[in-house]
Amino acid sequence: MDLLIGFVVVVGVLIAALFNYILNRAPGSDPEDFQVGPPQLGIKCDCFLNTLIIGSILILALSASSYVFETRTELHIVGFIAFVIITAVGIYGRIMRHHEWRELVEILERAVPKPPDRPYPESFDISIEDEDEEYDRF
Repeated sequence: MDLLIGFVVVVGVLIAALFNYILNRAPGSDPEDFQVGPPQLGIKCDCFLNTLIIGSILILALSASSYVFETRTELHIVGFIAFVIITAVGIYGRIMRHHEWRELVEILERAVPKPPDRPYPESFDISIEDEDEEYDRF
């Protein structure tokens, strides 16, 4: 592989890795967005498949430009290393985002007091009988 082509591949991998990190670290979603079913079940579907997308796109781009590589083995090695780097950086960004979510939950639990089990005393009763009688007349 030519030195210029190697430089372009390295810069492309670094840019794709940075984009994958930013994409998976972005604060566009909350943990509740990934909740499946009722909250009591605690089932979440926050899979790490998003971290594979950018690496797969770069593999397709390398495959399309396979003529710049001298051998097929060189293409496979460069593609595998690029895919692993980009995916690992994306997984790191996703893990950092989950860490931020946990910190936010801890901060909110300390800052916002939990509501009491019974917000009103039992002797507190509201009577709305007068309003019902007025509507019954018509």
